[in-house]
Amino acid sequence: MSAPEQFRRRRARCAVEQAVSAVVGALGVEPLGGDRFAVSGDSPLARETLFGGALLVQALLAADATVPDDYAVHHLHGEFPQRGRAGSPIEFAVDRVKDGRALTSRRVVGRQGERTVVTLEASFQRTREAGADFHVPSDMRFPAGRVGSGELEVHRDGGFGIEFVDATGSANGTLSLDVQAWYRAADPLPADPVWHAAVLTLVSDMAVPTIAITATGLHAGGPDGEGGPGTVATTSVNHTMWFHRPLRADEWFVLTSQPLSTAHGRGVALGSAFDAAGRHVASIVQEIYLK
Repeated sequence: MSAPEQFRRRRARCAVEQAVSAVVGALGVEPLGGDRFAVSGDSPLARETLFGGALLVQALLAADATVPDDYAVHHLHGEFPQRGRAGSPIEFAVDRVKDGRALTSRRVVGRQGERTVVTLEASFQRTREAGADFHVPSDMRFPAGRVGSGELEVHRDGGFGIEFVDATGSANGTLSLDVQAWYRAADPLPADPVWHAAVLTLVSDMAVPTIAITATGLHAGGPDGEGGPGTVATTSVNHTMWFHRPLRADEWFVLTSQPLSTAHGRGVALGSAFDAAGRHVASIVQEIYLK
């Protein structure tokens, strides 16, 4: 089946299941034919530089549209060679590196004119039973009581339709070296697993890297350097994820992040994602550049 035909079938299923959620509307890609996809380059964020997490998601969606329905992403590695600018179209070209019976690989390059703004290496695995299983479960549970009492607040990201609860207070400027934040898509997502992996990918870029900055006593100001004294401009260099178990990203899940090392203008942070039952669903490593 060609990528455009496969993509149209998936999109039709999404439309039948429910109205398009905010995150689907903000991040969807359009097939151009020949394993090429496009987005307008518009950004829901009020800044000049495109959000790296959104670019990574769109590259993942392009890759996923070229693999059979019974394969799901289990690993990705993204890099951001040049800054993406809001308002200019982006084209994603997918290279079918390997089509295997169990594992399939894709390489994606996203270009904005002559600028390469994102590259992605993604691996997909055919759906199978879990088989041998090991992980260290989390005892963290969604703090419903603290939210209900008003001690913690549910925030909503206005751009991508993501709700979050900061359980460590870091959103209020409290320095913590062990961040715990709960996330979910504010609207129901399609059943297609790629959208749940996409939301997890998106919010991991919101949650994980800044701890590498706050560990130094500074605050991350984003790629355009917004913020006051003690704020440094930051940009993502690379982003790696392993997806261990399925996740429903329109239900609450928690991301934890810890700083590993910051030096020579670069910081590396580690992250883990757990669902509401405490299952370890993903691991994240991200490097950022401090300007």
